[in-house]
Amino acid sequence: MVAKELINCLNQWGITQLFSITVDNASSNDVALRKVKEYLKEKDKALVLGGEMFHMRCCAHILNLVVSDGLKDMSYAISSIRNAVRYVRSSPARLKRFREACTDANVESKTLLCLDVVTRWNSTYMMLEAALKFNSVFKYMEGDAYYIKYFEEERVNGEKLDGPPEASDWSNAEVFVNFLKSFYELTLKFSGSLYVTSNLFFQEILQVQVELNDMKASKDELISKMAASMQLKFNKYWGNIEKVNLLQYIASILDPRFKLDVVRNGFRYLYESIIAETMIKKVENMMTSLYGFYQNIVVLPNSSNDQQVTENITSKSNASGNSSSTSFLIKLKFVSSEEITNDLDDYLNDRKEKLLENVDFDILDWWKRNSSKYPIVSHIARDVLAVQMSSVASESAFSTGGRILDPFRSSLSPKTVEALICS
Repeated sequence: MVAKELINCLNQWGITQLFSITVDNASSNDVALRKVKEYLKEKDKALVLGGEMFHMRCCAHILNLVVSDGLKDMSYAISSIRNAVRYVRSSPARLKRFREACTDANVESKTLLCLDVVTRWNSTYMMLEAALKFNSVFKYMEGDAYYIKYFEEERVNGEKLDGPPEASDWSNAEVFVNFLKSFYELTLKFSGSLYVTSNLFFQEILQVQVELNDMKASKDELISKMAASMQLKFNKYWGNIEKVNLLQYIASILDPRFKLDVVRNGFRYLYESIIAETMIKKVENMMTSLYGFYQNIVVLPNSSNDQQVTENITSKSNASGNSSSTSFLIKLKFVSSEEITNDLDDYLNDRKEKLLENVDFDILDWWKRNSSKYPIVSHIARDVLAVQMSSVASESAFSTGGRILDPFRSSLSPKTVEALICS
C-alpha cells in the first residue's frame, strides 16, 4: 500500500528521476522502498547508479533508538519524576497548589512543567530539564497530603506508581540531562528543514562516538552502563559500512571545508587500520562512480560550440590555402581543449575552505559561486546536499495538520486547510 501510494505520487507530480527517499527504520518502509526501487529500475536513468544510494534511513530515529537503549537503566528515576509532573498537570487545583509551593519555596521560573512522550527520549529530556528547576518545590510538596496520597493510592495495571522522586532520583536525572544535552542538540541539527543536513552526518556521528568513549570511561557506574548499552545500538546501525547509505559519506566529501579528510580520519578513528582503509577505498570508488554517472548525463555549457568554432576556422584556412600548417595548429589546440578534464580531481586537490568557529558556512552559496569551476561536481553537490538526513521535519508537518484539522474543522476545503498550515 505504501509503495503504491508513493508511485502514484511520483506519477502525479511528474517526477521521472529520483536520487533517494528518507524514511524511518520501520520494516514496512524497507518493503515499500524495495518495490518502488524495482518500479523505477524499469525506467531509463530514473535512478542514480541503479539505486545504490536510494534508501536513506532517518538519522534522528536511529539516534532516538541509540539513546532509548541507554535510558532503560534509568527507568525508575525517570518514571518517578514523570509521575510527579503528571500529578501537577492533571488538574487546575493541583497546578494552583504547585504554584503556591513555588512561592513558598522562593523559586521563580518562566518555564513550565511539561509531560513527555514515552517513546521519544528528546521529550523526556525536555521534561526532566524543566522539572529539575523545580526540584526544591517538589521536595516542599511532600508536606502536601494529597501529593503523597496520589502515589500511595494510584495504580497502573494494578501496580503502585513509582515515586515520589527521592534525592537519588533527582541526582540521576541531573546526570542524565547533562549527558544527553549534546544528543538532544544533535537531534535538532538532523531534523532541520531550512538548511542542508546531509553534510553534517559523518562529523556529528564521529562526535557521538567520542561522547560514548568518554562515557564508557566514566567513573560513574550509571553513565558507564548507559554508554555500553548505547554503543551496542550504535554499532547495529552505524558500526558497519555495509548498513550505511554511502551518500552520507559522499556529502561529507562535498563539504569544501573537509573534502576527503573527514572520511579518511574518521574511519581511522572508528576502526582498525585494515578495515578503515577498505572503507575509505569503498567510499572513494563510489564517489568516482557517481562522478562517472553524472559525466554521462550533465550537458556542460558551451560544449556544443567548440566543434562549430573548429569547423569555422578550418573552412577559413582552406580558403586561404594555408591548410596544412593551420590545421595542425588547430588540431593541436582543440585536442588539448577537448581532453576530458576531471573536475572531481581538481576539487579534491584544491585547497580546503577555512573552518571558522561561530561563523555560519553557507555550503549552497559556495557551490553556487564555484559551479563554473567544478561543473560536474557541482551538479552532484546540488543533488546530494538536497537529501534530508531525517524524516522528522515531514512528520512534524503532518502533526501540524492534525492539530489544525480537528473534529470542529472537519468540513474545511483542501485549499483552506493548505492556507492554514502554510501561513
